[in-house]
Amino acid sequence: MYIPGLKYHRPRTLNEVYHVLKTNDKTALLAGGTDLLVELKQGIRSFDSLISLKNITSLTKITENNDEVIIGSCATHNQIADSEIVRNYIPALADTCLTIGTHQIRNTATIGGNLCTCASCADSAPILIIYNATLEIGSESGNRLIPAYEFFLGHHVNALQKGELLLNIIIPKHNKDFGAYFEKFGLRESASISVASVAAGFRIENNKIINANIVIGACAPTPIISEKAISLLNNSNIEELFKDSELLGKIGEAAASEIHPIDDIRASAAYRKEIVNVITQRVILKAISKVNK
Repeated sequence: MYIPGLKYHRPRTLNEVYHVLKTNDKTALLAGGTDLLVELKQGIRSFDSLISLKNITSLTKITENNDEVIIGSCATHNQIADSEIVRNYIPALADTCLTIGTHQIRNTATIGGNLCTCASCADSAPILIIYNATLEIGSESGNRLIPAYEFFLGHHVNALQKGELLLNIIIPKHNKDFGAYFEKFGLRESASISVASVAAGFRIENNKIINANIVIGACAPTPIISEKAISLLNNSNIEELFKDSELLGKIGEAAASEIHPIDDIRASAAYRKEIVNVITQRVILKAISKVNK
């Protein structure tokens, strides 16, 4: 199926973008287009106009200041994975980006698109929550900041209001005593959509896990922060956390108990629970191995 006729805008400044967003009710922002163009062709979504962000080069930059890494919403997944800044301060995000799609897709698909599409299986969402990311949102009225975990309101529903655009993802720099890891399970080796995913992150101090966070993806309309699993993990001794240990098993079971997934074409609810149990244990051990103790 062909894309139906619509207006195509190519603004050169953010102010032009905001003006088109404000004056057009049924319009969509086009960055990489790896999701949007497919859905337009399939008739899943329809718009009167598209706003290309190709000429807004400020949105493709990855920069840093003393305390933060700032990633433009139009940075591609391969750009992020290859960034020395990202690999130095938030390496688990770089590794996560390499799990998204194929090499060709990662060359085009953007992190902002992955977030704003708000699919329940968006792979960048759990690890950004682990890293305490903040999203900078712009409009004609000015900019506002929102924690990443508050951005996801439902399946394909985000916190953007009319006339707003995701500008940047702002991530605090993390020291070497912080370990993080993301893993997903799909039905094939490459380009797989997540059946379930888990991200974990924490600091280690005097062999104790502190400031732990565990986020589960693809098992609900939005990412789930696993409070029960976190409470078991926090203040635990890393000597108690090893493959097949009793404590690690309890943490995996706690994470699985907090999700209420659906049966669908990719997996049953019971299978997703078992996957979450296993992956949670695995990512905790991987995150421990990432800490420079």
